Amino acid sequence: MVTPLDPGDPHSLGEYRLTGRLGEGGQGVVYLGVSPSGAHVAVKLLRGADDGVRHSLARELAALRDVAPFCTARVLAADVAGRRPYVVSEYVDGPSLQERVSSSGPLTGGELDRLAVGTATALAAIHAAGVVHRDFKPGNVLLGPDGPRVVDFGIARPSESETITGGPIGTPAYLAPEQIAGHPASAASDVFAWGATIVYAATGRAAFGSDSVASVLHRIMTVDPDVSGVPAPLRGLVARCVSKDPAGRPTARDVLLTLVGAAPDPLRAGEAAAGGGPGDLRGSSDPAPHLWADDPDRRRFTQPPAWAGHPTQDGVPSGAAERPSTPGNRKALAFAFAALGAALFAVAVIVVPPLLAPGQEDPETTTVRSTLTPEAQSGETPTGSGLPEAFDGRWEGHIVPSNPVMSEHDISIDLDAGETTGKWSEDPCEGTLTLTRASAESAEFRLDGLGGQCVPGNVVLTLKGDQAEYVWNDDLGLLSYTGTLTRG
Repeated sequence: MVTPLDPGDPHSLGEYRLTGRLGEGGQGVVYLGVSPSGAHVAVKLLRGADDGVRHSLARELAALRDVAPFCTARVLAADVAGRRPYVVSEYVDGPSLQERVSSSGPLTGGELDRLAVGTATALAAIHAAGVVHRDFKPGNVLLGPDGPRVVDFGIARPSESETITGGPIGTPAYLAPEQIAGHPASAASDVFAWGATIVYAATGRAAFGSDSVASVLHRIMTVDPDVSGVPAPLRGLVARCVSKDPAGRPTARDVLLTLVGAAPDPLRAGEAAAGGGPGDLRGSSDPAPHLWADDPDRRRFTQPPAWAGHPTQDGVPSGAAERPSTPGNRKALAFAFAALGAALFAVAVIVVPPLLAPGQEDPETTTVRSTLTPEAQSGETPTGSGLPEAFDGRWEGHIVPSNPVMSEHDISIDLDAGETTGKWSEDPCEGTLTLTRASAESAEFRLDGLGGQCVPGNVVLTLKGDQAEYVWNDDLGLLSYTGTLTRG
């Protein structure tokens, strides 16, 4: 819907006359414009464009010119050097998918099928050009008279270039788990967003809810979406697209082939999850059946998430060509995902705290574990030398996340000298710290017993005079919090 210009809006940008507002987002304002020839265009005025952003934007726009024009709103012109940088694109006369579903309800039957095929075609073409969209969502799918168009790349960038902002680009409800964990957007995260978008189109509900940002991000990280409202022919495919593991998702190309009843090339397995270049954004090792013969049991898990940085059994990164799934592999990965569900949290409700890398020993520390009974090592009441006197007391402070998506928190820790357990608190979570190693200056703990949505992990306290440096890591090394604590 076009709304009048605001008092502070420009009336022209370059040779384009602006006649109204089409929308506004985090990156800028989109105006309805008129070209010198009289054609309607969409003109996006960008915010916060420093020299680095302008330089990156120029490269990105060059890459976007390689995207097939039939599936997107074509970029017609741009000025990235002027005082007010802007991008001019083709105007698509039609509502967004978000507006269509909000006003008329979910799509059904052939209308839903056409949307799925059209948007998968667009995403496959975008990835074939070596571009990652980074903000695929219902609001960025326009339902034009000639079919759906994908617009407002966020800002889409060549898959090998650096990001142009410090944090993750995208709308929270459509961010993939690996983006929330601080990893860059990829072709696989675009596919995740496509799956979540189809859930919305088919049900009228966001795949992971629409309440607080914290709750939505927590569900993305830990809970499988309810896809039961998606019609059976699409349901199995969509479920694979919203897998927590990017290596377990089909590529956009394979999504399209599945939709039209063709089988993907198994030799291209895992290449998109590995983050390859333009020629690599393809291929899943799972031979896809015709979409309309859906089999929920075909949901396949491969190796542990590529974004977790774990090697496969052969020492090859998990983004490399995959082996056929076996019951043993499925069982091992089921365990990995159980750990993921326990370790990952989300924004404001995330209460979190890393430790030395697994197997890394500090030669100057005393290992408390070696003096404990087997029962104590397994989490039962421990005995041993206990905590050094220097750590005794109540410690309080503010902790900040390594990922800007997460929220900061205030925590408190209660420790008693000679004991091997302590109390950890961050409203609304209460947990137990179990001592694992200690020296005169450093103590390491296992944080457990939190319950609910609170995340276990490993805590290190290092004394610095009257203060203590605090470090927390989740079990997979994806999230961390740090801060300085003082005695309460």
